[in-house]
Amino acid sequence: MVYMGMQAEDRPSVLAWDILFVDRDYEPKMDVALVNGVREAGFPVVLGAQIDPVARGMISDGAKPDDRRWMRSLAKARGLLESLPDQQGALLPIPGLLPEAPWGFLTANADDDGVVRRFPLVFRVGDEVFPSLVLATLMAHMRVAPEDISIVPGDAVTLRSGAGTKRIPIDAHGDFHLNYRYELKSTVALAEEGGEVPTVVNEPFPEGIEPVSMAGCFLRQARRLGLGENLPAPPLSGKIVLVGHTAAGLTDIGPSPLAGQSAKVMVHVNALENILRDDYLRRWPSWPLLGVILGGGLMAGWLLDRRGLRVYAVVTCGAVMIVALASQFLLVNNNVMAPLAVPMTALLVQQAFVVIRKIREEQAQRDRIRKMFGSYVSPELVNRMVEAGGEPQLGGHEEEITAFFSDIQSFSSFSEVLTPSDLGELLNQYLGAMTDELQSHGGALDKYIGDAIVAMFGAPVPLPAHARAACEAAALMQKCQASLREKWTSEGGRWPPLVHAMRTRIGLNSGRVIVGNMGSSHRFNYTMMGDAVNLAARCESGAKSFGVYTLVTETTVALARAQGARCVFRELDRIVVKGRSQPVEIFELVGLEEDVAPAALECLELFAKARAHYLRQEWAGAEEAFAAAAVLEPNQPGRDAGVEGNPSLIMLERCRQLRAAPPPADWDGVYRMKTK
Repeated sequence: MVYMGMQAEDRPSVLAWDILFVDRDYEPKMDVALVNGVREAGFPVVLGAQIDPVARGMISDGAKPDDRRWMRSLAKARGLLESLPDQQGALLPIPGLLPEAPWGFLTANADDDGVVRRFPLVFRVGDEVFPSLVLATLMAHMRVAPEDISIVPGDAVTLRSGAGTKRIPIDAHGDFHLNYRYELKSTVALAEEGGEVPTVVNEPFPEGIEPVSMAGCFLRQARRLGLGENLPAPPLSGKIVLVGHTAAGLTDIGPSPLAGQSAKVMVHVNALENILRDDYLRRWPSWPLLGVILGGGLMAGWLLDRRGLRVYAVVTCGAVMIVALASQFLLVNNNVMAPLAVPMTALLVQQAFVVIRKIREEQAQRDRIRKMFGSYVSPELVNRMVEAGGEPQLGGHEEEITAFFSDIQSFSSFSEVLTPSDLGELLNQYLGAMTDELQSHGGALDKYIGDAIVAMFGAPVPLPAHARAACEAAALMQKCQASLREKWTSEGGRWPPLVHAMRTRIGLNSGRVIVGNMGSSHRFNYTMMGDAVNLAARCESGAKSFGVYTLVTETTVALARAQGARCVFRELDRIVVKGRSQPVEIFELVGLEEDVAPAALECLELFAKARAHYLRQEWAGAEEAFAAAAVLEPNQPGRDAGVEGNPSLIMLERCRQLRAAPPPADWDGVYRMKTK
């Protein structure tokens, strides 16, 4: 039981029951005793009624539907019935109580979380309007008749009495919004202990408000009967008394904003306390707070651009906390309820947009950096650096790769016949086309050295079939060079004949090398180092000595064939390049299988026979075979622009020299190059 004090009298001002008496008892004497007790109380007793749409009218147990004898509806204003929802039916107290006591509806619907935050102060049933238990109790306390009440949905319910006017704000549906102030610490514990001392969660009950157990009421009655003069009993003089259940397991217990489990009678206690003290919630319009929140969000977005993510996160979280704390302060101390749902949702959407925009900008920046650095180093290396996330470090690691070197034949002569601008344009066309072909087969660009291209297959991204990829790329690059010659020739006098005859020499070698960042701590380059790299460079420069344009070592040929390369190779010679002591077998990469003509294949057979004679020092047979092969060579001096020789002509000349000056008896057939 909870009661409230307003006047200093010997009896309560009002006794209101948050308990339903809608069913007849099987003992008629019990109903008669209850009716007599209410009639003889000497103070107003307000009873509870229940909304029941199924009833389809106002029904009391034992009475006929729509029995109007004991019902007085509230005065109606224009538009009132249209504003309030029709509850359609209700269950009233038993007929014997109806002429003795006013009643009001107990219905208070909870939100989805089970908390009652608002409830109708007035109810419409059909074409009549009736009070809630809170309003009926207040009417009895202030001695206000139904005709002294005016109702304006969306504004207020106004009670007028000789003591003054009480204006209670309601919304458009007639709902009163609770301002929770007081709560029992444990409703269940209070019921079980049977004590009279309140335990409060939010703040102390004001003077004249305190919870009392049923045991306290029995003590009060015992004192009145003279059975316990010395027993403590709660004072009831001049109080508004509310009687309600607090026992565990009943439906009259549920959550509140101040406690996990609360007696539902506390809804009526808080509502009456709000009304008697004019302690109403005031709602702050959404748009000022929305403007503040969005303005702060724009500032946070500006800080994200200017100061970085850390400052942005601190400012954004701080702004949200400040707004939340300010909202709580206004609610607790000033009864101002600032709506946070819409502003916070707007802030969330705004900041999500800001963050997504920033992510897109960062991604675009990364793409720009990747593209920009990809113009200087291989895209594979750029991607690897970006994905690694850390700073590049000096040092390298051992890796098996195929090294690639290319150079334009007699390129120094081009600068003599071309202006600097034309030379730059020509070189850009050449390097662009050749690099695209190289990278399309997995080659990683190491660097440009003037017209020379240095690249690697197998690093920085591992490439299992690096030898095959390198050989096929070299063959296609030679085809690309031929297409460029045709293009430049078709442009007429735009380019001099030297450009129409441009040829490219390529050297390939495979082996284990060191790859990584080489240089100083301030400036370094991802490159390759090792004997295998040097040998590839010697192959490129030595190609001229054999009249070929793609020279490949035996190691690369063996790997390429094992990896399924569709290339045709010609075994040329066994040589020792300048700077090395160990001999190496070298091959010409003639082209892709589908591009090599039958005459070229016949040339290769004759060349192989001639070389066998050559190794046996059968100079006459070798000369004859080399001469026959020279006629079938794919590249012919004088016929093909830029061609200065071919392997058959060069080996034919060497045979003549060796026949004139035979080698020693222990000659091993190795040719030692004198130049790089």
